[in-house]
Amino acid sequence: MKANKFGETLRDVGIILLNIGIAMLIGSLFILLQGENPLKVYYYLLIDPLTSVRGIVKVLGKATPLIFTGLAAVVCFRCNIFNVGVEGQIYMGALAGAFVLLFAPIKNNVLMIAAAACASMLAAGAWAALAAWLKIRFNVHEVISTIMLNYVASSVVSYVIINQIKKTGSNPRTESFANGFTKFMPPEHLNTGILVALAAVALLTIFLYYTPTGWRIDASGKNLEAARFSGISSKRLILVAMLISGALAGLCGLERTAGAYGYMEVGFSPGYGYDGMIVAIIGRNNPVGALITALFFGLLHYGGVNINMYTDVATEWVYVLISIMFILVAARDGILKNILNALRGRKGGREK
Repeated sequence: MKANKFGETLRDVGIILLNIGIAMLIGSLFILLQGENPLKVYYYLLIDPLTSVRGIVKVLGKATPLIFTGLAAVVCFRCNIFNVGVEGQIYMGALAGAFVLLFAPIKNNVLMIAAAACASMLAAGAWAALAAWLKIRFNVHEVISTIMLNYVASSVVSYVIINQIKKTGSNPRTESFANGFTKFMPPEHLNTGILVALAAVALLTIFLYYTPTGWRIDASGKNLEAARFSGISSKRLILVAMLISGALAGLCGLERTAGAYGYMEVGFSPGYGYDGMIVAIIGRNNPVGALITALFFGLLHYGGVNINMYTDVATEWVYVLISIMFILVAARDGILKNILNALRGRKGGREK
């Protein structure tokens, strides 16, 4: 069983890398249509950011929140649950963590971060569990409930920050936190929160692939009716998946506020929750795949600034490349299979 899961992960990683390669080839056509050299564009997009320590730090800093949100989406997708509320859970988790960091009488930085992390995971997990309860109890579709809860969370956070814990001044933000994750190279955003993200990848991989509950989540996601006939409680699994997903989203909110920024402000997330869904899908709902995709997205987002500076290709072209990758995955590997079949057919024709 362990060998099969390891082989499945290797296969997923291989397909992800192949999708990236095919997307870059297709993207080259668009670059040529703009009169630019694809090799030059890809150099500034993918290679130049990695030629300096500061560039690598920037890439990792941009990738860290996407690792958390990608994992949050993975655990729900594997259970066939569409948690569109990761964005709102990020805000609720960040708010709970901010209260701990601002008011908890804890002097030790490690203990303070641990307490804030617990508060963030509990608050965000509870917010996600609310949508799970609505689905279990009243059969409210999670897409509808989580989208609505996103707006509620955003409004609650804005009200609390502006009216309760706002720093003196015009900016809608809190005071700077005295404790938090340590930055590796200030003022860059990369901080020790990335270590928590990597630990989350390892723990979620073990949970999904090597524990009975993880196996049940995967089984119910693939065939809910068969899982029910085998005695698996789908309601319990929905609740567990949403709780874990919310907890991971809460850690993302804490990493951004207590690590990248050092304070919490209204609208601090530019859409990490929604980007995490794309990361999970392109990463084939595999924790390791989500990690690779998040790192690649971090590279694209930073490299996009480069191509805007050094070429005539706009930064927005990055989203074209991401869209091509998404289409390849949405085709459920059909495009890849057709390419491989065509190559096999050509090879067979030569042998004849």
